[in-house]
Parts: sequence; structure tokens; C-alpha cells
Amino acid sequence: ISHFNSNQQIIGLDAKYNNNRNTAPHLKTLYLRRRSQLIRDKVNREQYYELRLRLLSVKYPTVLTPSDYRPTSRSGSMHSRTCSMESLDIIPAPTPPQLTPQSIRKKNPSSLGVISSRRSNTPRSSVAAASSSTAGTEKDTYAFTDMPHIFDQHSKSVYMVLFAHNSNNLIACCSLDHAISLCSLNPYEVKNTLIGHEGAVRDIDWSIDNSLLLSAAEDGTARLWLVEDGKCIRVVQHVSPLLRAARFLPMNNNMCVVGCNEGVLQGYNLSTGKPLTGAKERMGSSITCVVFGTDTSVLWVSNNKAKIFSVSVNPLSCQMKKLKGNSVPGGGSIVSIAVRSGRPHQLLLVSSTSDLIFMFSIEKDSLLLVRKCAVKLGGLPIKSVFCPLVTANKGAYVVTGSTDGSVLVYDMEKGKAVNKLQGHACPVYTVSMSHNENILVSGDSSGTIIVWQRRDNKT
Repeated sequence: ISHFNSNQQIIGLDAKYNNNRNTAPHLKTLYLRRRSQLIRDKVNREQYYELRLRLLSVKYPTVLTPSDYRPTSRSGSMHSRTCSMESLDIIPAPTPPQLTPQSIRKKNPSSLGVISSRRSNTPRSSVAAASSSTAGTEKDTYAFTDMPHIFDQHSKSVYMVLFAHNSNNLIACCSLDHAISLCSLNPYEVKNTLIGHEGAVRDIDWSIDNSLLLSAAEDGTARLWLVEDGKCIRVVQHVSPLLRAARFLPMNNNMCVVGCNEGVLQGYNLSTGKPLTGAKERMGSSITCVVFGTDTSVLWVSNNKAKIFSVSVNPLSCQMKKLKGNSVPGGGSIVSIAVRSGRPHQLLLVSSTSDLIFMFSIEKDSLLLVRKCAVKLGGLPIKSVFCPLVTANKGAYVVTGSTDGSVLVYDMEKGKAVNKLQGHACPVYTVSMSHNENILVSGDSSGTIIVWQRRDNKT
């Protein structure tokens, strides 16, 4: 087992048993951070994994399997619960009486202080095997070996995390606990918590200069926030009580489009909070996602009936015209869509509740299916995103969450996983990657947000 894969197996093992620890939720996340630090030491990781598995299986004979994971809530205030590792002493659980060091050495002659040449008999996962067999370039590009920080300021599921434009150090996170948090990654801290929505926050979007944040929530409002001080400067009251999606106009951040559960797509003037004339279309069913194409004049809109519509939008006035509807194979509700430039056409990435991720080629206002991959989504709102650099230059790579708590990197053109990150103990709903691909952030159904850092890269 490679150094990188064995690290991920160890973190994944502790994440699996983490739900059984009878301790406060924030201490569980600190425990995983401490485990990530410990395995950086020079030890025989294969033997460490075997010993760790044996100890945990004795201490916790019954553990939840991935199929038992369900979205959970955690009690607590909305203040940051991120803590410094320097102030925490983690004392490992004592070895059970029936499992003594002597009995371990009888089963395994070598100790942790001696490097053994014997190969581990622990079966490797299919994804780990795929990662080991990929080209060196892929392994180096997506070798997220470090877990430098874990945020847990949200008390319910984190529905979306999003890096600011061209930034490695600033992310926004929206949650079903009605709050939005702005987090710095250098230093690691929660800069602001945006309070005002009275329903689950479903979508967020950065302005082009990262000075404003737009949010849409199930209280029927879209809100405009100042990033610097976290103040809400505009509330847009929509006709529907449940907003699902919102986006700034790329060339005019004074305007936005919002989509709701009644299938209405509406443009608004953010200076007045009033709807724009000629900026309204109906999609026939509940809107789930909106995203602009790379040419900024076409908006792609998805709904809960496996349909994606192309809508022509005037980039200056926001006047709209629905062009064409495209059906996504497999049915189900579409959870996320993303657009990237490609060769020779733009690419559209689609995640749905049908346990499939699709990649389409955009040809005018139509979609041509290029590739689909099966992923464990379990009918949950699990999102996927393009890897920004490699997708633009070499091929189509995507990152997605999964029901088993893993974060997966897929080569869509080859239809296989090239990496698997393990650290979450429940389904991962959302992922976001920095513009230079050095940092990956993932959020799960318990409210935990993990920061992953690429090998030999610093924030």
C-alpha cells in the first residue's frame, strides 16, 4: 500500500468508528485532526493500520456501516467551535485487557518500532487500487495528504461550500441551520457568521470582486451581504416561499436571477430589490440549480424532473428567453450542475439522485452525453464540481462526495476514480476546490467541514 493510500485508509478507519465515541461532537472532529497529525510520523503504516483496526474492533464491537449513515443535527450555538490543536491533549483509549502487547506480538512478530518487510493482508479497496494504478501525474495532482483543519461551526448539514473567485484563503458555507459562515484558511478562522435567513440556505454566489455574497433560502428570500463586515444590505422577497438557487449576472452584479420550487425563474435588480421587466420564465417544475455558461449569455437551469433548460439571458438587462429543454437519463432530481470550458465545446457536469454523474458536451443550446459514472449518492443532495485547471488543460476531472463519507476524484474521460479521501463519518454533501487546485474543502451532513491540502503545498 502506498504511503498516500495507507494514510487515507487510517483516517477512514477512525472516521468509521468516530460515531461510537461517547464524547462531545467537536472533540470527535479534533480527534480526527490529531490522528491526521500522528500518521505523518515515520512508522510502518501497514502494520499500524492492522494494529489500529484490531484495537478499535475490540473497543467498539458494533459500528455503523455506510448504509446506516443518515443526516444528523448537532446542538450548539452558532459561534465558531474551531479549536487550536496546541491546546488539546488527546489521550488514546487504553488497550482492552484481553489484547495485550504480548498477544499482539505473537500474532504479528514485528512492533511499531521495527519496520517489517511483510506485506499486509488487508484487502485494498477498488478505488485505492485504481489510484495506485494511475499515472504519476494524476497521483501527484490529487495527492491531498494533509488535513490541516476542520471547521464545525454549523449545527446542521452543510449544503454548499464555495471558494471565492481566484482565492485559496476564503470560503463561504451555507447550511440547513439557516446560517452562512465566511471562513479564512490563512489563518484558519471563522471571519463572520451571516444571520438573517429564517429557513435553510440552499445556494450562495460570490460577486466578481468577492466583496458581496448572494444567498437563496427556503424562507422565500434572496439576500445580499457585505463580505467585509457580514451585514445584509438587501433582501429580495420572491413570490414563492421556497428559493432553491441564485446567481449574479456575470457582467452586471447589480442584477441576479433566482429559481424557486414553483418552477419560476426571475431576474431582480439588487439596488431596489424589485423584479426586472422581461426577466421571467417558467421551467414547469421545481428549480434545483442555475449556472451561467462560459459565454455568460446562456443560463442553464435544472429541475427535479431530470430536465435541464437553456435560457438566453441578456448580460446587461437580464431579459430572458427559454431556448430548449434537455432530458437527463436515469430520471431523479438534479442536485448540481457545473460548466467548464473544453475542447472543442463547453462541458456541463450534472449530479442527480439516480446515483449517476453525467458529463455533457454543450453544442449551441443542446446537450450531447459524453460520459456517465456511477457514484454512491443514495438519493441525497450530493454535489460534484469540475477540477478547474486539469479540466481546462488536459481532460475532465471532477470531485464529488458520497454516502460513505468519502470524497472521490474521477477522471470522467476514462470513467474511473483516481483518488479517494476518507475523513468524514457521514455523507459528504458538497465539495469545492481552489482555483489552483492546491486546496479542497468538503462539507457533510453533520455540519463538519474538512480542509484538505495537496502534498507539499502550503496555504
